[in-house]
Amino acid sequence: MSAAAASSVKTTYIPYMSDHAHALAAIMRSMGMRAEVLPPSDEESMTIGLDLCSGRECLPCFLTTGDLIRRSRLPGFDPANSVFLMPGSTGPCRFGQYSLLQREILGRFGLEAVTVASPMITNSYDGLGENPSELRKRFWEGAVAVDLLLKLLHEHRPYEREPGAAEAAYRSALEAVLIALATPGNDGGLSGALDVAADRFAHVPVDRSVPRPLVAMIGEVFVRLNTCSNRHLVLQVEAAGGQVALAGFAEWQYNSHWNLIENRRILHQRGEQVKAVLTQAWMRRREHVLHQRVAHLLTEPCEPSVARCAARLRPYYDPALEGEAIPTLERAIESANRGASGILNVLPFSCMPGIIASAMAPRLRRDLGWIPWLDLSFDGQETTNIRTRLEAFMHQVFQFQRQRGTRPSTGAAHAPPEARA
Repeated sequence: MSAAAASSVKTTYIPYMSDHAHALAAIMRSMGMRAEVLPPSDEESMTIGLDLCSGRECLPCFLTTGDLIRRSRLPGFDPANSVFLMPGSTGPCRFGQYSLLQREILGRFGLEAVTVASPMITNSYDGLGENPSELRKRFWEGAVAVDLLLKLLHEHRPYEREPGAAEAAYRSALEAVLIALATPGNDGGLSGALDVAADRFAHVPVDRSVPRPLVAMIGEVFVRLNTCSNRHLVLQVEAAGGQVALAGFAEWQYNSHWNLIENRRILHQRGEQVKAVLTQAWMRRREHVLHQRVAHLLTEPCEPSVARCAARLRPYYDPALEGEAIPTLERAIESANRGASGILNVLPFSCMPGIIASAMAPRLRRDLGWIPWLDLSFDGQETTNIRTRLEAFMHQVFQFQRQRGTRPSTGAAHAPPEARA
């Protein structure tokens, strides 16, 4: 039996990076697959992961490995009918090797029968059911919807007059989105669910009389979206008086697809390149359609064009090098142009793309009006150093906001010279 056919009858366990995992599980179940989102990572996950890995891996590997082994120890776990989803990637990142290590670790415990599915964009996500193309399209819509809910949460919670009102609106809206995604053939259901989200957040009492400084949170996709990894950094920034603009999951998907288009161009695979360009156009169109349902409640626009961002980045770092340093640096420029008063670059400890972004920060800051920039590296250990550094950073953010005045809505005031040209 093929991996695709096998995954249609086995239970697929999805590691919880963020609520995007619940969207994927809902879509898989609607397509006849068994899917279960693993519980959010905690200290037990970290302890297990650190014990089983060599220590040279990065934080997401520790957590997802710990989550997998923790689930395998629960009563009723059936290795022969279990699939652990660990997407793969190409390029200079340890992420692409997670699945290989996890297969080896499973073997140590006599769990060789567990399938580790490692779909990636270069193999058209083979292994995700019998119709991976359809699942991929629907997950794109689900991921965009969850990104929009997070944007709504982060734009309302710092200003709420009733503590917990924005979180309650988010949970209610997320439930509506997941129900829509789990309903087969309900093409208009997701738009309706976002209408529900708009209604929920429109009724959150807010007081925006004192604008908070906007802090762009960029960096490695898992750590920035996973609250266990980043020690609830968004809430820490909000408690310090800021508002967070969090780079969503769609950014990572757009960048992966742009890399695919560029690779097909370089290899002169014209047919595949055209197919990828058309797919990207569809992605962009669907994002705009969904964004319109809640746009009246957001200041955050749709995701910027990767090609446009790459052109602005080229004076600093050639996008042909690929890797997650590219979207991180692109987002830094985009966020500063849109009026952010500070940039938080989060990364797993020893992450090469994150280190590259950190090394490029001084050049970017020089051309972006010396915007405050803080690199935060996470290794899963509790530390007071992060809190101390964050407090100093937020002091700089408030100073930057006061010096510049009202933050612009589109922003070219601090664009690099090459971008302004």
